[in-house]
This record gives sequence, structure tokens and C-alpha cells, in this order.
Amino acid sequence: MQRRASARTNWLFVLLFLVALIFVGVTRLDGVPMATLLRETGFEWVIILAGVALLLGVVNVIWLHIRRILMGERDWILSLALLTVLTAVVGTGLLSPAGMVSPLLEWIFDALIAPGQAALYAMLVFFMAAAAFQYLRIGRRGGTWMLLGFLLVLLVQTPFDATALGLGETMGRLADAARWFLDAPVMAALRGVLLGSALALLVTGCRFLLGKI
Repeated sequence: MQRRASARTNWLFVLLFLVALIFVGVTRLDGVPMATLLRETGFEWVIILAGVALLLGVVNVIWLHIRRILMGERDWILSLALLTVLTAVVGTGLLSPAGMVSPLLEWIFDALIAPGQAALYAMLVFFMAAAAFQYLRIGRRGGTWMLLGFLLVLLVQTPFDATALGLGETMGRLADAARWFLDAPVMAALRGVLLGSALALLVTGCRFLLGKI
């Protein structure tokens, strides 16, 4: 019984995959009236489904944290804070006549959310320093090259007056070297990683659709 349900689920995913593939092909047809109509209708349905999925996700998050609060689980106070902020932001957007562009909602984003995000990203400096201390060591294999590349990119992007220090020409050459380093080997490695990840995801998806997983 479970195998039949799994097979039906896999065939459903195959059908959805084929529909998505056809939709992508239709979006590439320009100048065909029927293709234009299908494309516009498809985009409208995608927007509606995305909104429904977002709403279901919000409801799921709310129910999950309400259950944590009612059961008194660990760090339930954080769940209470999350629900309080969520209620305040959503209520502000719904009750204000201006909606998303209301002054109060903009103040919440500018005075609370943006500084919080800035503080969170500022903390990444300390995590990066700890990671550099752990992994960018001279004794490790490849650590020397990683450390030299890191120092080179950091040096050329540090804001200081190189001309006043008499290092204008030297810093210019280092900047060119760092630019080449980022454009050639780093970008090549990044594209290789992205291509390998895409192929691995494609193979995994095909195996899932064929019931091999």
C-alpha cells in the first residue's frame, strides 16, 4: 500500500515537472498570441500560488510557536517575542490606510529591522575571524595560499590613502592582481561548484521522480 502511494506521488511530481517544463518552453515563444496568453495566465497563477504558500508558511510558523509557548518548551520566550513582533508588523500593515508604505511600518523597518540586520552582519566579522584562525593556518595543506589570497583581497579593499603613503603604484598593481584573482581562478572555481551542484540536484531530482530514492 505504501509503495502504491509512493508511486502515485512520484507520478504526480513527474506530471508537475512536465507542466513546469512546458510552461518554461511557452515563455520562450515570442510573437505567438496563444503563448502570450498562456504565459500571462501562468504568471498570475504562480503569483497566487506563491501567496497561498506564503500564507500557509506563516500559519505553520504561528502554530508551531504557539504550541511551544503552551507546552513551555525551552526558549519559549523567544517564540513569544517572535509572535509579538509578527503580530505588531502585520497589524500595522493591515490597519494602516497606507498599507505597506505607512510611516509607522517604514519606521519599524528603518529603526528596528534594519539595525538588527546590520548588527547581525557585523557579528559575522568575529565568526570570520574565528574561522580564519581555525582554518587559514600556515601549517594546513592549502592554508598558505588561502591566507595569502585573503590578505591580498583584504589589503586592496582597505580604505586608506595609498598615495599619501607613497604606495599608489604598488597598490594599483596589487588591485589589478586581486581583480584578476577574483575574475579568473575564483570565478572559475565558483562556476565549477555551481555547475556541479546543479548537476547533482538534477540527478537527485530525476532519481526522486523515478522512485529510486
